[in-house]
Formats: sequence, C-alpha cells, structure tokens
Amino acid sequence: MTPPRFFTREDGRARVGIPFWNGILSALAAAAIAFAAAFVATIALLFGVILVTGRQPLLSVGHPLAATTEVIFYVAGGWFAWVRLRATGRVPFRVLDAHAWRTVLLGIAALFAVRVATVIQLVLTAQTKHVQTGFEHFDVVSKAPGFTALAIGLAVLSMVVIGPLAEEIAFRGLLFGALAPNLGVLGSALVTAVLFGAAHGDWVLFPSLAALGFISALAYAATGNLWVSVILHALNNALGATFLVAGSLHHG
Repeated sequence: MTPPRFFTREDGRARVGIPFWNGILSALAAAAIAFAAAFVATIALLFGVILVTGRQPLLSVGHPLAATTEVIFYVAGGWFAWVRLRATGRVPFRVLDAHAWRTVLLGIAALFAVRVATVIQLVLTAQTKHVQTGFEHFDVVSKAPGFTALAIGLAVLSMVVIGPLAEEIAFRGLLFGALAPNLGVLGSALVTAVLFGAAHGDWVLFPSLAALGFISALAYAATGNLWVSVILHALNNALGATFLVAGSLHHG
C-alpha cells in the first residue's frame, strides 16, 4: 500500500485547505477577540476584588486572577476560531485511528529531538537558567492553600488543555489551512512555524517554539486531524508547566 503523500498543494488542499482570506482574517479576528476579552475580564476582576476585599490583588503570572484572564483569553479566541473553522465545512476533529496514533508517536520522537537540541543551544549560549518570556515571575503560591491549589489548576488548564487547543485551531486549522493550498504543506508549515514562534515573543526559545509549530503543522497535514497536533502541543506544554509549577512551589 502506497503511504499517503502530504507535501503537495493538492494534498494540502484535500486534507486541511480552507479559503485563503477566510482563514487569514478569521485568525486575526480570533486574536483580537482574545485580547479584548482578556482586557475586559482583567478590569472586571480587578475592580471586583478591590470592592470585595479593599485590596489590590496580585497580578503576577500564575496567580488566580492572571490565570483566570489567561483562560478567558484562550476560551474567547479559541471559540471564535473554532466557529470560523467549522463554517468552512472542515471537520478537523475526528476519532484517532492507527495512522493518527503513529503520527503522534513520530511527533513525540521529533519533539524529543527538539528538546535535546534546545538543551544544547542553552548550554552553548550560557542560557541554562532562561525562562520563557512572560513566565519569568511565574508564581502559584498564595498564603491560603486553597488559592494555591486553584492557581495550579488554572495554570494547568490554560497551558496544557485550553491553550494548545485554541492555538492549534487558530494557527494550524485557520492559518496553515489557508496557506497550504497555495504554498504547499512544507512552505506553509514553515511560514506558520515562524509566526507561531514569533507570537510567543521569546527569541532565545524561538527555534524550539518554531520547531513545535512546524512539527504540529506536518502532523495535521499528514492526518487531517487536529487532535494529533493538539496532543503533541499539550504534551510539549505539560513538560514546561511541570517545571514552572514545581519551581514555584519549591521557592514558595
């Protein structure tokens, strides 16, 4: 049996392709909606906490208020991206078959290789203590144990579940889907990988973030199933989330 090809414009169009401007504009609108929802939620939560407690809450990354707005950010943007992707007629989430699971395993092996390369890069550049931009002051520890548990739960929900799901729908489902019929799978995977890495604003970890985006795009193109890329993204983030939470609890 001839293995499926997915490195051509025709294959990209068949498996993941959506109308070009529909995908591009929908992805941009999803980002705008996500930022707007997070801004409104931050203001509302901030004033609510001040009115109830009379004190300004901590806004550092990891604490419940910041974690809640991050969840709202992903839910709002991800929901809109999902609605727009479904409107194209695509059914990107399906039951995982044997081919999909094989692709997951190949993706895990590729991500492991990326991790090894990243460690080598950080050692050679004397950046072994580097923390991804935006998480330098990550802290889930509060005086009340209940708030610490809430912060951990929200952080895991955001970084391991909702974040990967929303980002895969937007970057792979919409952007990659819009570009693949025109640039081919490899070209569009490269473009969206660069955009994905740049969107995180960390130039030290840019190579590994872009590699994650590239691997996720190829996995989606190979199967036409976004669950494959979501799983790979979630596993990648789970490792980072584990180190962040463990480090915060240790120093707390």
